[in-house]
Amino acid sequence: MAAGKFALKLRKHASAVSFELRLAPFYVKHGDTVVLETNRGEELATIVRLPAPGVRRGLHEDIRVLHVLRKATNEDLQSAAELDRAEREIFKQANDILAKNAPEVKLISAELLFSRKKAYFFYRLAAGEDADKKKKAQHAPRKANARELQRLLHQELGLQAEVRELAGRSCAYAIGGLGHCGCGLCCTTWLRKPAQVSVKMAKEQNLAINIPKLSGVCGKLMCCLEYELAQGEPAGTEKNKDAFYETMLRENKG
Repeated sequence: MAAGKFALKLRKHASAVSFELRLAPFYVKHGDTVVLETNRGEELATIVRLPAPGVRRGLHEDIRVLHVLRKATNEDLQSAAELDRAEREIFKQANDILAKNAPEVKLISAELLFSRKKAYFFYRLAAGEDADKKKKAQHAPRKANARELQRLLHQELGLQAEVRELAGRSCAYAIGGLGHCGCGLCCTTWLRKPAQVSVKMAKEQNLAINIPKLSGVCGKLMCCLEYELAQGEPAGTEKNKDAFYETMLRENKG
């Protein structure tokens, strides 16, 4: 098998993680579930095919695979099935701890690793925080606060804890939901990074500049504005109208 042909799909991550087949000491194929060691710790993942050999666009490169340990056993699969319940319990405990000790911190979600020795907690600061104070605390104070939160959760929960602050779009990714189209959010289901969208894209598609209607659940402009722009000329241009009429005339003559 060619290196880079397969990737690994982790729980709670929309995009896959690339890995080299030499890291697996046994034969693997699409659909296999394996236990692996990453730079975050021990995790469970499913082997998936890349769209094409060597295509790595959209992969989750922040997580590095160190070694594939073994194929998942029945015990591993049973433990993974119970992980969601354990994760909900840890989220509730962490939420109670932060409510007492750091009420300005709003916990968004938690991710418990397969080994259950480490958990990631994602939060954002309360919306009412003073803007000037927030600007001054951008660097060292913000880092010190994160370290204090990690120490607090580590002591209270008895496991390794890592906390990360989320912005508006990242919160939508962590929580999930439905877009205006009725489908799951792109950032939650398949998109690796939010699209770079501007009001100019909406203008080029002859859309009414109504920011609330053009915004997604994250409060930012919808990523799909970029997808539609990439389809070609805006639908309302004279060029497209002429092409449409020419096509209709040819069909009627036929």
